[in-house]
Amino acid sequence: MKKVLISVGFILLTGCTSVNIEQLDPKMQVSHVCIEENPKVIVHDFLPVVQKGFKRHGITTEVYTDSMPNYCDYHLNYTALKTWDMAMYMHHAELWLYRGLDNIAYAEYHLNGKGGLALNKWASVDSKMDPVINKLLSGYSPEIVDAYRKAIPTNKPKKLASESTEDQLRKLKRWLGEQLITQEEYELEKQKVLTEKL
Repeated sequence: MKKVLISVGFILLTGCTSVNIEQLDPKMQVSHVCIEENPKVIVHDFLPVVQKGFKRHGITTEVYTDSMPNYCDYHLNYTALKTWDMAMYMHHAELWLYRGLDNIAYAEYHLNGKGGLALNKWASVDSKMDPVINKLLSGYSPEIVDAYRKAIPTNKPKKLASESTEDQLRKLKRWLGEQLITQEEYELEKQKVLTEKL
């Protein structure tokens, strides 16, 4: 009887979580990923958790809503679903990473039967997704990525020309914050923008 109770308790704690991972090949040398925002996802902290997960492995990200910027070599699509059982919780999520039209990595988190009696089904999004993202990007680290990180694409500053000075400076500041450009590159491009204004 005692063994039965222990077994039942273990099932309640762990539940039936299914994780399917197709790891990102380190040979791809991914340093930056553009993420297409999915307005249908109502798990409000899902996207920040994904971004932090990529950053943890040295990969910078940016989110776009309409057309993908032409400098994005890699882009990510995602979905996340939640349901109700005394409280809302995420029971399913998927990540698709592409290079062009080619799917190069994939991750799925799934609570079988939406978690059933499992106590961990109410766990936070990061506690569910962090291990998934860590496995997806297991061949990547900040040190490895920094060794081959590309500088800002040369077509970015050119696209600034049609924008106002304020918009150009704001965009440069955002690129700096997202680590798409270095402080030195930021100062150089900023000086170009201010010089063109004169």
